[in-house]
Amino acid sequence: MLLRDRLNEFELDWAQAAVRSELIPTGKIRGKKILIVGCEDTFEAAIGWSFAAWNDERKAGVRVEQARCVFCEEGLRGTQKETVSGPLGEQDATGGAAEQRFEITRSFTDETFAPEEADDIILTGFCCRETNDTVAETVARIDEFRKLVRAVASLDCARVLLLSDGRVYGRLGHGFAASEYEAGKTDPCAPGFEAQYLLQAFENLFVTAMRAAKRPFNILRIGLIYGACVSMRGNLATELAAKTASGEEISLTLSREKSSYISIHDALTAIQFVLTKCPENKILNVSGLNSDVTDGELAMLLYDNFPEQCRLSLTSGTPECSEFASHKLEEQTCDGDASTESAERASADPDDLTEGNAETGRRPGIFLNTQLIRHYGFVPSVSLEDGLIILVKSLQNTGEVFIFDNTYLGKLEKVQKILLAYLLEIDRICKKHNIKYFLAGGTLLGAIRHHGFIPWDDDADVMMLREDYDRFLEVAKDELPENIFLQLPHTEKGNYNPFTKLRIDNTMFATEFTGHFLWMHNGIFFDILAHDRTGKHKWSQKLHLMATMLMRSIVFNKWGDTDIAGGGGHPLVCKIVDKVKYIVPMRFALWAQNRLLEFYKNRDTGYLYDGMGRNLSRGSFPEEWLKEVVYVDFEGYQFPVPKEYDKYLTYLYGDYMQMIPVSSRRTSHSIVLMDLGEYSDFHV
Repeated sequence: MLLRDRLNEFELDWAQAAVRSELIPTGKIRGKKILIVGCEDTFEAAIGWSFAAWNDERKAGVRVEQARCVFCEEGLRGTQKETVSGPLGEQDATGGAAEQRFEITRSFTDETFAPEEADDIILTGFCCRETNDTVAETVARIDEFRKLVRAVASLDCARVLLLSDGRVYGRLGHGFAASEYEAGKTDPCAPGFEAQYLLQAFENLFVTAMRAAKRPFNILRIGLIYGACVSMRGNLATELAAKTASGEEISLTLSREKSSYISIHDALTAIQFVLTKCPENKILNVSGLNSDVTDGELAMLLYDNFPEQCRLSLTSGTPECSEFASHKLEEQTCDGDASTESAERASADPDDLTEGNAETGRRPGIFLNTQLIRHYGFVPSVSLEDGLIILVKSLQNTGEVFIFDNTYLGKLEKVQKILLAYLLEIDRICKKHNIKYFLAGGTLLGAIRHHGFIPWDDDADVMMLREDYDRFLEVAKDELPENIFLQLPHTEKGNYNPFTKLRIDNTMFATEFTGHFLWMHNGIFFDILAHDRTGKHKWSQKLHLMATMLMRSIVFNKWGDTDIAGGGGHPLVCKIVDKVKYIVPMRFALWAQNRLLEFYKNRDTGYLYDGMGRNLSRGSFPEEWLKEVVYVDFEGYQFPVPKEYDKYLTYLYGDYMQMIPVSSRRTSHSIVLMDLGEYSDFHV
């Protein structure tokens, strides 16, 4: 069963994040048996699904299971062995010597394995968990973990990864980001010390056991994890997002301390990255993209994106005023005298409450230096702002298609209205001159799936057969409004696009690529493409497509002064062509490209290909798919699509009704310069 049949779209988004990241080498994860040892909650489940995603996307043959360690009393033959449940499994009730066995509690893949067969083991330990344990319970928890790591060390696995978090460093100085082997102040009476003590104890026991067993290991210290459909308690980002989603009032006391947050997407990717790309026996910190913030900055991100729902009030009083203070004063102290002293400090001037005042009632900030893991090549992908938007909207659960409302500085809706006007103008011209055309690419997909623009799409396309395309170009120069520029290589010097772009005068909509050529027209654009005929036989199609691809690569990379990279199954050919491009004159390359596109013009081969567009690598498709036209609703208007749109969209996208991941729903183009000019308040 595919993951999309088990998970909702928010869960599927983070489950597939590691696969999408391209940071994890498929070869190093193929066929792996992953054992996750920890409590049965959504964090462990998220780890399991993130490994299982490799089977859907890459057919990697990964097997993933979750287990607990069961401790059984030794020496009581013939009698019932007593165990008690603990935070990490079952504990021997008698306190005597015990033997251990691993019991599988959940399988994330169809194929299973015995725990002793595991290649990699992940211990979630006390990572990002809260505790209200008594002293006795804390001692029992540590003793239980000691037995657990000994049991894990006895397994013949390739590597063991312990997950920890930034609380292990204790309280840090203002603006001080902790590196892996640094430590902050430790005060047994301070809030948050219980977590620091447990994390340090767990890490020490873990390292000792792994070294004694000569077992390769890593420790990954993670920032504060947040994310949709993942229960991470005791986390300010999660708490504020929940209150924003429900419209509850938020009263927050400002703090100077920064904390490092990380989306569940990047946390899961980092786990796989450490196991496949980082050296053994290393401790590493990890946090998210643009995710080191104070509490006030965190709150303002929510307010900026949800001004109606985020009922926020910020104060600069003492931290105890905050409803998110982790403990009350009397709970933060060791005895009555300390409570009095703490209360006196709490009533002092806020400016005197420095990072050294552990009694102020706030958890220490978790501010991590992540240079080491980034040095090895890890790059987080989800910013704190995007992650919070995803989290709040998942909690609101409106049933609407998810989209980032702040895309393009709030101008995406205006851009789509302008594109719709373009489309209506093309429709008028084509109807007047009896020219057959179809909605193309993402515009066609949007028409079928959304009855309009894909909510995050920022461009529009139409396609024509070559004969209709040529006729359109003949009449367009007389039919198009004066404010629309027909952009082709022969109408603008320095432009080498193989297809037609219509551009609006006095606007700017430059992509990362065209932004390097600002002497060209970079106005808001609309693409018009031709589908050309290709060979009748497989061998002729293959040769034609390869020749077209190589010549287009010469033109494009010579234009942009970039290398022809990749090459798929023909890397050597691409290397040769990359050198050839420097000696081939652009004028000849452009002529050869156009000659190849029209090589089978006026021949009845029965097959077409997208030689101009982005789907050249998908090969040929039957011409009969574009023979007949039907009309569908698009933004309240009727526009033509191929009658065989299902076959055509399947050829382009596979299962085209499946939307792209939630976190990728920004826009389809990397627009770096945008100015709508007089069209900033445009209406169709």
